[in-house]
Amino acid sequence: MTQLQQAGYAPVLLGGTAEDERNQRLHAATRARYPGTFPLEQFINLMHQMDGIVTQVTMAMHISIALAKPTILMNNIFNPYEFDLYGRGQLVQPDRECVCFYRGTCKLGTSCMEELPAEKVFQAVQKSVPLG
Repeated sequence: MTQLQQAGYAPVLLGGTAEDERNQRLHAATRARYPGTFPLEQFINLMHQMDGIVTQVTMAMHISIALAKPTILMNNIFNPYEFDLYGRGQLVQPDRECVCFYRGTCKLGTSCMEELPAEKVFQAVQKSVPLG
């Protein structure tokens, strides 16, 4: 988040009630804007106002693609060839292969997403959402 802010981006944290506590902690630590949680229609409207979306394989990914937004998709367990960002984004993955698949927790102790280099995400944002 800090790297994005230092480069001139203005990150906005979005999510539902399941992400609220984490988003509040991120907001407190980084001062990234966090407007709270909203009903689905308002959430979609907020996403529509963004220049680009960084997300994992979630409902936000589907909304972002439907809105034709540049999408930086952080993927770990899914076959990367299953996704089409329609030339409007980047797929980024951890450097190590994920072996946990559809489990609630990683059998190795730490989710492979924890090992996704922030630099990789930052470069994907710069490529797909250039500052203008």
